[in-house]
Amino acid sequence: MDTEQPKKVPPPPSVDIEAMKRADRRAIMRLRRGHSTDDVEFLNITAMMDMMTILLVFMLVDFTSKTQNVQMSDQLALPSSATAVKVAESVSVTITKSSLLVDGEPVAGVKRGAVDAADKQGGDTNSLIIRPLLASLEGRAKYYKLLAKTKNQPFEGALTIIADKGTPYRLLTEVLYTAGQEEVGYKLYRLIVLEKAR
Repeated sequence: MDTEQPKKVPPPPSVDIEAMKRADRRAIMRLRRGHSTDDVEFLNITAMMDMMTILLVFMLVDFTSKTQNVQMSDQLALPSSATAVKVAESVSVTITKSSLLVDGEPVAGVKRGAVDAADKQGGDTNSLIIRPLLASLEGRAKYYKLLAKTKNQPFEGALTIIADKGTPYRLLTEVLYTAGQEEVGYKLYRLIVLEKAR
């Protein structure tokens, strides 16, 4: 019975590890010599910071010089007046026939000239405080107080009311009462009207 002899595996070629290390070091040295230590010369951070500062100043000036933009619709018809006072930028509360909006964002619905009792404090129809309006105005007051503090200016507490000319007096009273709460702190109210033709 013939037994098969295992095949001899040839020994691996001798590898000179030291020679490989020397070759790697030489390659790294060649790469280092090809580049200067200041390999970020092409990136000018100062110019980029100047550009960002200019953009920031432009955005702040644009933000503070915006005028009030009121979109007229069948839900909002402004009363007219002969006043010539210019509108200053402030938080705006818009009262349409179907909703209350703070800076253009709906916060509560309006049906037949009244806010639903579920949106009022304590769920009481006779309450003068509209809870979603209070929460929204409180958040904006915190932001504007912080903004005024960074500019070393007092918080003016100005609120612009944009109301449909058919808005019931009770609803207008509820909006003003809610905005005048201590935690919100709006004390100066402006009513937006259409300028009458002279």
